[in-house]
Amino acid sequence: MNTRRMRTFAHVAALLLATGTASAQTLHADDRAYFASAGAEQTARSVLAEQTAALQAATGGDPAVRFRQAEQLQAQCLRHYAYLHLQAGRDARDRRPAQALDQVMGLCGSIARAGRAALHAAPADAGWANAYPFLRERAQQEAALPSNAALDDAVDALAGPAMDSFARLRRQIMRTAVYPQLQGEGRQWDTGADRLALAQQPDRVLREAGWKGYWQGLQSRRDPMASVLLGLVQVNDSASQLQDHASATERGYRHMGLDAATVQTTLAAVERHAPQRDAYQQQLLRHAENNGVSNPQPWDTTVPDAGYVPPVLTLEQLRDTAADAMQHLGPAYVEELRALLDPASQRMDLDTARGQRSQDAFPVFAPDAPALLFVGQRSGDLESDVEIVHEAGHSLHGQWMQRNHASPLQLNGSAWLTEAFAIYNELRFRDRLYQQAQDPRAKAYYLKSLLDDMVLQVFTSAEEAQLERSIYQGVTNNTLGTADDLDQLTGQVLARYGQQPQRYPELRNAWIGKRLMYEDPNYLVNYLYAGLLAVQLYALDQQDPEGFRVRYLQVLGEGFDRAPQQQVAQLLGHAPDWPALVDADMQVFEGTVAQLRALHAQIDSERHR
Repeated sequence: MNTRRMRTFAHVAALLLATGTASAQTLHADDRAYFASAGAEQTARSVLAEQTAALQAATGGDPAVRFRQAEQLQAQCLRHYAYLHLQAGRDARDRRPAQALDQVMGLCGSIARAGRAALHAAPADAGWANAYPFLRERAQQEAALPSNAALDDAVDALAGPAMDSFARLRRQIMRTAVYPQLQGEGRQWDTGADRLALAQQPDRVLREAGWKGYWQGLQSRRDPMASVLLGLVQVNDSASQLQDHASATERGYRHMGLDAATVQTTLAAVERHAPQRDAYQQQLLRHAENNGVSNPQPWDTTVPDAGYVPPVLTLEQLRDTAADAMQHLGPAYVEELRALLDPASQRMDLDTARGQRSQDAFPVFAPDAPALLFVGQRSGDLESDVEIVHEAGHSLHGQWMQRNHASPLQLNGSAWLTEAFAIYNELRFRDRLYQQAQDPRAKAYYLKSLLDDMVLQVFTSAEEAQLERSIYQGVTNNTLGTADDLDQLTGQVLARYGQQPQRYPELRNAWIGKRLMYEDPNYLVNYLYAGLLAVQLYALDQQDPEGFRVRYLQVLGEGFDRAPQQQVAQLLGHAPDWPALVDADMQVFEGTVAQLRALHAQIDSERHR
């Protein structure tokens, strides 16, 4: 349904800093409600392809009948998509489900276009069409746009495979990156695969070596990655100019329901708050220094306070904590969430060993089928559990739309609004862990994780959106041509948002690790608006729990039947003013930083008694 935020959640075999280790629990989701077998799915897919072709050919007749047929076929198509996505995740070596998935995505797109065409053909006074105003408006806009179908098809035929090739080449290059190997704590470490685990090690020398080794690994493939990224940008932007007479970034903003001016004012608003990010980082460094770390560095701010070992949650504890975090949304939502995350329900598909599974996580849902959840590998650390909660939020969104009978043609829409719902769940989960902790060191650990998440949602998302935008502009202006150029540009962007590339030059290689710039160009900006909205939802649910619950569940269940800005207006209680929302989020951030400062003072005081 949506692109996963792999920049947030690294799938690593993390060292489990706990009194025990995560149980080696393998769960296999029961997917028979989707199809009885792979053979049954393939047979049904052939029938669906024939029915889709017939729907496309039936341009005459009653538009209402054609629209209902499109809804029915789309429901079936989404079931195929969900089932095949799950099979592809279970065995990343097997290309057959992935190839079938490509076919299904094409069928779903054709069905959706046929549905919109039926809406466009409906008489202006057709009462049945009144339930689909946004979809009808989109159909009318598409029909009004000048179109050269032959040119569009030709561009897609050339640019599509080229973009796929760039993404594959990126993966191949990164598989050959040379990450230093380390020895410590009785084992060997890979500074790439074990990056997050190394950041949690109490041995400072090991942490520093892990931090520097990761950047060294990225740099080992710096030049070929520059060639891939600059070539990809040129192809993508040229294709967009040919089809839409707009740059690829402008086209992406338009698909979000935004424009370049709105994005630029939002980015400028975040940039104005960069000193607050820097002040937070300085607070973390002071806390490390107060606890005996001489000349603390960024790798000294990622480890828990000495003497505190974060626990490894069982799946049952994860379920209970996630459900407790969402109690304010009412018993119906909590019941659905508990059922999804209950290991006994056979609705989660996960393993604690990598094996041949995809190192991804995603929701699985379709009309008239129970929502499922795929997790490639659960490592048992906090970020792995947050990933599960995030993707569970996506699954519950799908379940809630089914519960409210949203049209199958309106189950997919604005990516940034979809992501906002899932990020909101993860913020609540971190907050719940903080609230239920008793040891001040535990409370500080979870509160810092909440703050780091807010930094990611607002500042890192702004960095990424600005960086991608600037790279496209640089290619257009012919000011970017080498890895050195990309390093320099990246350093300039990071400095604008509160980072210190002049002190830590390794950070200038950050462009290499931005997976989505290569695999889903111009998607990263979605996370800026998702994060800004999610932080505000987190604040609003505490200010007006009952009013928030009603608004939130209504929007969550209605599907994408309105412009995203209208749905956001209902969630907030007013039309969104994005720069003002940045300021409001920063008030939430500052209040949370003050809470952490008080905890640090308490910990420091107790340590020095």
